[in-house]
Amino acid sequence: MFEESRTPDNRNIKVLTVRSLLRGIYQRMFMTIRQPFILSLNPSLAMLGLIEGLGGFQGLLPALIQPFFGWLSDRMKRKPFIVLGSLLMEFSLILFFVSGLTSSFFFIIPAVILTASSALAMPIIDSLIAESVETSKRSGAYNKILLAATVPSIFSTIIGGILADRFGFISVFTISIIIQCIIIFIVVFFLKDGPIEKGALNFSELRSFIHRNISPSLKLRKFYLMNVIDAISVGLGPGILYGLLRLNFGFSNSQLGILASVNAVSMVLTQILISRRIMTYNVKKLLVLSNVGYLIYAGGSAVSNNFFVFVLLEIAMGIGIALWMPSHKTLLVNSVTKSERAEAMGRVRLYRGIFGFPAPFIGGVLYEQFGYPVPLWGCFILGIVTTYYIYFHIQVKENRLV
Repeated sequence: MFEESRTPDNRNIKVLTVRSLLRGIYQRMFMTIRQPFILSLNPSLAMLGLIEGLGGFQGLLPALIQPFFGWLSDRMKRKPFIVLGSLLMEFSLILFFVSGLTSSFFFIIPAVILTASSALAMPIIDSLIAESVETSKRSGAYNKILLAATVPSIFSTIIGGILADRFGFISVFTISIIIQCIIIFIVVFFLKDGPIEKGALNFSELRSFIHRNISPSLKLRKFYLMNVIDAISVGLGPGILYGLLRLNFGFSNSQLGILASVNAVSMVLTQILISRRIMTYNVKKLLVLSNVGYLIYAGGSAVSNNFFVFVLLEIAMGIGIALWMPSHKTLLVNSVTKSERAEAMGRVRLYRGIFGFPAPFIGGVLYEQFGYPVPLWGCFILGIVTTYYIYFHIQVKENRLV
């Protein structure tokens, strides 16, 4: 039922790998200094949490638009929406640059909205990856592209932190704008649409799409609930962690860059170790192991005040992310039909965004009312719940949900 009827063309994997490589140079650098930059304009941490909850890559706004554009791309083409997402990201970076140039918070909200809107392409890219390789090679393809995005961030996060400390945040925004321009050129001229099975594009099918988002199948419902719990947990602490570390311990941009770099090194090494055999691993076990790394990270962050300890904790988090992402995506794409993939990917982010968007704001309020460790202990408790739910309630057979 889920096998492909046509031989995929894997040339897109090369293009998407180059895109991820370039994006990895600036994206982690940009995201590492984004929270310190916003805090430099003097909003409260609760306001920062609200901004992240609404417009972060796992926030409410991306969640609301991704399922719809995923549904559209399942019935039209992938490439136009990927190009649109790239353009929106470029406009967002320009507004961040203007905000830094004027030291004005006024431009932050529209900049964050554009960043959030650019995420419409994420489930579509995931679907295009699946359509560009054979079924047995999907985990490897996801891992390869994740690796391409992660390797350059080992160095770029440190460089970005140093640049922000010595030359100001504008220097990072300038580099990001230039690299994103190159990405747009590559996507426009080299990316090809895959062989998709177009579904119906009419009002009755739109009603069906809305109904599927409100009431997904029981098999997928458990998968989405797992993501809801995880999204709330991540939003409470890790979603605003760099802001917490800046306010509570006074970490510099360079120190935050080092933490992000260590996280990237950990991810890369883990991906290299598992890349050749990931197709043979049980994805459920990988998800459980991923959450063990997350629990170490959340619990350790709650009790630590030492920079070196945070460096070690980033190793655990990097391992967790490297295990979670390819196994999570593989489990989902293997469990739906080809014409439903982008919609299903978008629905993951819909539920994560809707239920998780208050979490960064709540984390900010908990910090301001009760102190630094409280939101992180909340993450830890919810992380235990997520691990329990995966182990006892997510049923998997041949790396598909049952």
